[in-house]
Amino acid sequence: MTLQEYNMIHNDEDDEEFLQRYRKQRMEEMRQQLYSGQQFKQVFEISSGEAFLDTVDKEHKSTLIMIHIYEDDIPGTESLNGCMICLAAEYPTVKFCRVKSSLIGASTRFTNNALPALLVYKAGELIGNFVRITDQLGEDFFAVDLEAFLQECGLLPEKDLVLLTSIRNPSACYSEDSDLEID
Repeated sequence: MTLQEYNMIHNDEDDEEFLQRYRKQRMEEMRQQLYSGQQFKQVFEISSGEAFLDTVDKEHKSTLIMIHIYEDDIPGTESLNGCMICLAAEYPTVKFCRVKSSLIGASTRFTNNALPALLVYKAGELIGNFVRITDQLGEDFFAVDLEAFLQECGLLPEKDLVLLTSIRNPSACYSEDSDLEID
């Protein structure tokens, strides 16, 4: 083995060590970015038209916001409310909100013909608009139905990323009010 070959082998080993250190550092940076996002974990009630605009416009540009526009006596409202509560726990980085149509100045025609509605925003832009979502899901549906529908539309983050945040923060998955019983 010549001195040149010997140096090349050791340089390759140094390069490999450098690449391993770099990969490890980069993975840690990506984890930090993933876990540093705000966690919501609940459904927020919007109290006015101004609060609606603030929710859409003042949230961080990377935050996905889902707003359920409802009135209590509209078929499907109760199902969508329940689904939002479940999905808020499963997708803690998504901000789930709801607002009564009467509080944001919606017309009677809109209330009677378009509710329950689900609007999806990101960076202040409307990216999903589902009026009378019961046309797609029926009046009695479950969180898995809504989740599948939103995933088909590409409007929920990857489940793998959500699971990583849940593994990193196991309290996000545990609830005193859970129906899960393990004997």
